[in-house]
Amino acid sequence: MNGFEKRTAAKKAAIIGVARDLFAQRGMRDVSVSEIARGAGVSQVSIYNYFEDKNALAKEAFVAYIEAELANYERILGQDMPFADKLELIMQGKSSVLGQMAQSHFNEKALDDKMLRQVFQEAIKEKAEAIYSSFIELGKRDGAIDAGIPTEAIMSFFMMSMSIFQQSEYMKESNEYKMGILKLFMYGVIGKPPGPQEPM
Repeated sequence: MNGFEKRTAAKKAAIIGVARDLFAQRGMRDVSVSEIARGAGVSQVSIYNYFEDKNALAKEAFVAYIEAELANYERILGQDMPFADKLELIMQGKSSVLGQMAQSHFNEKALDDKMLRQVFQEAIKEKAEAIYSSFIELGKRDGAIDAGIPTEAIMSFFMMSMSIFQQSEYMKESNEYKMGILKLFMYGVIGKPPGPQEPM
């Protein structure tokens, strides 16, 4: 990248970072473009030059957040270990991320913002399908997921089940509750997780 491109990328990154934090703290309705511009040290014109509107900015901000998490899941799926171990690591990571969201940036007001939840859901749907597809195919190859179930059916189950993770009530529940939902979500596809005396 040349100097101009580097400055442009740095401005966009600053805008996205400030927007994500403000949206997560207070929701979308109570955050103005002018406030984002002040926090990022840019003009409002710059924001509209880079992003169509506040909704487009919010979606890109959360896509960046989700991409970082999905990259970690992809790294786990690529490791040389049993599929069940990969699944456990992914579940632990997802539980940790949801816990961080509930306890830090995402407060009750933000979670009750319907517009914010819709943008977040759209971003998840857009980015999660590819990693879920890889997850399903890997599970089928390893014999952990029933190869007789069409991938499209499992994908539909995943996307339908994802809605519970995006509810404000879910984010306010205990860690034990969240892990229980995650186990139902994940092991509902591959069956009961093996115990110490139960080989896969």
